[in-house]
Amino acid sequence: MKPRTTAILLLVALALGGIVWLSNRHEGEKKQAEERAKRLFGELAPEQIEWIALTTPDGKPARLERKQGAWRVVEPVDSPADAAQVDGLASSLAGMTSEAVIEEAQAPEIYGLGDAAKVVRFSAAGAEHALRIGKKTPVGANSYAATGDGKVYTIPTFRTTGFDRPLDDLRERRPVRFDRENIERIEVSWQGGGASVEKKDGAWRVVAPLDAEADDETVDTLLSDLVFLRASGFVDAPPPDAEVGLDAPQYRVVLLGKPAKQGEAPPRSELVIGAVLDTGTRVARGAERALYKIPIDRFDKLPKTVVAFRQKQLAKFVATDAARFELVFQDEAAASHGESRAVTVTGERKDEGWTTSPDPMAAGSAARLVAELARLKAVDIAAEEIGAKEEVGLGLAPPRVAIRVFGAPAKADGEKGEKPAATAEVAGPLLAELHLGAQQGDRIFASVPGRKTLYQIDGALAQHVPISLEAFRNRFVSKEQPGAPGAAAAAPGGQAAPEPGASAPDESEEPPEPDQPD
Repeated sequence: MKPRTTAILLLVALALGGIVWLSNRHEGEKKQAEERAKRLFGELAPEQIEWIALTTPDGKPARLERKQGAWRVVEPVDSPADAAQVDGLASSLAGMTSEAVIEEAQAPEIYGLGDAAKVVRFSAAGAEHALRIGKKTPVGANSYAATGDGKVYTIPTFRTTGFDRPLDDLRERRPVRFDRENIERIEVSWQGGGASVEKKDGAWRVVAPLDAEADDETVDTLLSDLVFLRASGFVDAPPPDAEVGLDAPQYRVVLLGKPAKQGEAPPRSELVIGAVLDTGTRVARGAERALYKIPIDRFDKLPKTVVAFRQKQLAKFVATDAARFELVFQDEAAASHGESRAVTVTGERKDEGWTTSPDPMAAGSAARLVAELARLKAVDIAAEEIGAKEEVGLGLAPPRVAIRVFGAPAKADGEKGEKPAATAEVAGPLLAELHLGAQQGDRIFASVPGRKTLYQIDGALAQHVPISLEAFRNRFVSKEQPGAPGAAAAAPGGQAAPEPGASAPDESEEPPEPDQPD
């Protein structure tokens, strides 16, 4: 093709493209103009609306005003408004469009636009407006409406549903409002106690009544519960605080954020919870004088002990990272005869799953044991520190069972393929280590090497983790192996394990009570 011909074709294509662009632009401008012409209140923006007045379905005249950039109910009560709900009303009013205009309209009562009409008044940019909403049209999803200009319009019914909300739905139901990511200190008090936590180097720490690592999960859950807390109702004529238990609240939480500027006071949010008001609710107060009703079950979930805020994680690893475990049991039958003997059971993860020796565990029990240990958490802290005699009495010196979990050994440089599971000679990284002692009621005493703290674990753990040699032999060893379970188990140094029929101390014997933490 000649260069001159190419240039001519290019010019023709550009010209056609320009014509199409101008045509589309004209069509777009035409549609926009038609939409603007259909708007009942002209070129209003939702942000220009200053106040809205209407009568709610429960017969309450309500007035909402924008004050200092925030919506507020000023009649019939003074209360913060639900910003999302009222912004929706403002958007509906500013963008209200007509689907059609009734030519030669009859009397307003025919369309439900007389005394029975719903009237919404509002002010925008200094001018007052009114929207009257009448009956639904016989055909189509529209309703009749009027604006006072003598015309009758049809408007989309879905744009009017927001004006049918009861007063309580237009009010702010969050008793406490704060920026969760900005919180740096939390002060909590309850009947008989309290605790304070602070965020330090990105982690939460208990700073009162003692200095200790905090349970991040507990703190994060508390913040989530407060963020999503919603009132089920309101008390608009607050009685004296003493009558509803707010003079000595059942619960108080103060949230302190990071100051906007150095030297300024930190932003502060507070929630206090008092007595039971009626079935299923308690009274609460936030920043406003008005009182909220909050569900009792939300109150019940709030942490109310110092221990609840303490870190109680005994082990935490990914279960699939475990390649080997060791269970070292104290032979209590031998101990009753003055002998000291330990029995070790090892587990290794292979391609076909977990295998244990010298005794094979029942199918699936080794994998479940590892899964239970992966995120093991104590339910209580029995004591900050105990003495040697107490350790013996609680079955922790030596421990009834010492547990260690290892990961797979690191691959050698240049090694290819999957690394086999750890072996006794070449163990991988230590993922978890803990000692289990005596069981007292529904709690099991436990400790972690290197920590002085004495913990208590939920006794239900014994269903999946053996807490004694007798329990292991009776409930965890596979019944399909020949001979007596555990007969081949050997202690370090080649000592044979005792016969299964040997006597063992009574598991239900109550160990001595440790000193309780403050």
